[in-house]
Amino acid sequence: MNISYVENGIVAAEDIANLRSLVGWNRMKEEYENPLMDSYYHIAVYSDNCLIGYIDSVSNKVTDAYIQDLMVHPDYQHMGIATNLMNRMIKYLKDNRIFMISVIYDKKLKPFYDRFGFNENLCGQMQTYEEE
Repeated sequence: MNISYVENGIVAAEDIANLRSLVGWNRMKEEYENPLMDSYYHIAVYSDNCLIGYIDSVSNKVTDAYIQDLMVHPDYQHMGIATNLMNRMIKYLKDNRIFMISVIYDKKLKPFYDRFGFNENLCGQMQTYEEE
């Protein structure tokens, strides 16, 4: 198995949408095709040219960053890929002197995120539309 990590490379919206679907999320293909969609730093993981993992962040590039879209293809889960992606992302953000790193996750994933030192804080989130 040949697994490669690509930092800040071009990732096809269709590939991201397919991976989102495989992990049980909405596809959001149109949103990823939108030229306004901007990423501060992202990492794509490929196995034989197939996208099997992804993590993204948005940031004001000075004080804060938000980690989003951590996902790993179900066939490749429990192999350390998500942990590797988080470690790489956190290192990059720290190396670039980002003061505050945030992530929103499902309660069942709390033990995973606790391992990286995330503190649980009260926050709110609103989904404004359903994908058709």
